[in-house]
Amino acid sequence: MKNRNWRKAVALPLVAMLATALTACGSDESGGKAAEGNTDGEKVTLRFSWWGSEVRHKALLEAIDIYTEANPNVVIEPEYGGFEGYYQKLVTQFAGGTAPDLTPLSVDWIDEIAVKGDLVLDLNTLKDDLNLDAFDKEFLDSYAVYDGKLVGLPMGANGMITLYNKEFFDRFDIAHDTVWDWETIHTIGKQVHEKDANAYLLGMFDYRIFLQPFVNQLTGNQWIQNDKTVGFAEEDVAKAFSYYQQLIADGVIQPVAESSLYPDMADNLQWQNGNIGMMFTLASTIAKVKTYTPEVDVAMFPVPSDAKTSAVLVNPSNPLAINKKSKHPEEAAKFASWLLTSEEASLVLKDVFSVPVVKANADKLVEEGLIDPTVAKAVDLALSNPGEPVNGLSSNQELNQIAQDILERVAFGKVAPDAAASELTDRLKDKLALIK
Repeated sequence: MKNRNWRKAVALPLVAMLATALTACGSDESGGKAAEGNTDGEKVTLRFSWWGSEVRHKALLEAIDIYTEANPNVVIEPEYGGFEGYYQKLVTQFAGGTAPDLTPLSVDWIDEIAVKGDLVLDLNTLKDDLNLDAFDKEFLDSYAVYDGKLVGLPMGANGMITLYNKEFFDRFDIAHDTVWDWETIHTIGKQVHEKDANAYLLGMFDYRIFLQPFVNQLTGNQWIQNDKTVGFAEEDVAKAFSYYQQLIADGVIQPVAESSLYPDMADNLQWQNGNIGMMFTLASTIAKVKTYTPEVDVAMFPVPSDAKTSAVLVNPSNPLAINKKSKHPEEAAKFASWLLTSEEASLVLKDVFSVPVVKANADKLVEEGLIDPTVAKAVDLALSNPGEPVNGLSSNQELNQIAQDILERVAFGKVAPDAAASELTDRLKDKLALIK
């Protein structure tokens, strides 16, 4: 993947941003040939699997009904649930030859499933059945093409932001326009906990939302370089681990024994009860969070003034991929194209996958007031100062799990920061030596 110049000039209002940054090269036509499904009498059954909130489930089920009514020879069997356990279920299905025809991919699964595993189709091979002109080529090249392979169609534009509870901020006199960096988080978070021992500025920290960006801001490098070397020195990671332990000791973060019970922060009872002030999350999760905590707003992800890169994660929301072993890849492509490029589908999906990347659809949703202003603001913020696109190795699940395991041991005080940094570096190097 390459860093594209379009991302340098997107600090614009939403409509202008969408018109220039996301689809400067794309077609304004959102329907076209790809919207036409199977009408020749042959019965086709497709399995479509996804994860998400109830809002997302209802929208996708409605979209499926619309498509199958217009294409009566196509049957689409929906399979859906929560995010927890989805990855393991999916890789098990791929291993057993029972994976669905269509599934979104979390960006950090792409290396294993699409690149090393080679389990999904290169969508460039299905151009006749896809309306690729609706997407900006530079956006696809930057965020959906790996090793020359178009692994999926972006279901939205996504970005990492700080999401905060407005009532919590008011209760603790935290300015809504606070510019966050790691030092400010520690200072304000400590003050919050001193005022109320049951309150915490932040909930769960994990590898993706803390360790990787924190270290990337120090180094300016990819977490794992393309030459399969680590992109940091031990002292960089030790600094991150020390900072993390300090946050825990000073009550800035909810105790890990509590937060670890909720892999999804939106489900955290302390968050729902107003005892946690903010979280780092993707724009695509805002709809679910608002079902529990409607009074939220967004701010920029923490970026120190001396950071070598913002490390603000920007990516497509869950690229929609097609199983390489699908018996009906052309029909799967036609449905995927309709779902993500037609105005008809966009009016149903709205912003359940964040802001659509197809200009005509995004403009229509803005015009109709169907994009949540908080989601729009979140995408705007992330796109205003994006980090480099994360390479495949830095998203590798096995490597990430090593980092997550050690981060959790640091959180529970089972290993000192320096020792943890040394262990992390050694284990990553050992694992990288085995990756072909």
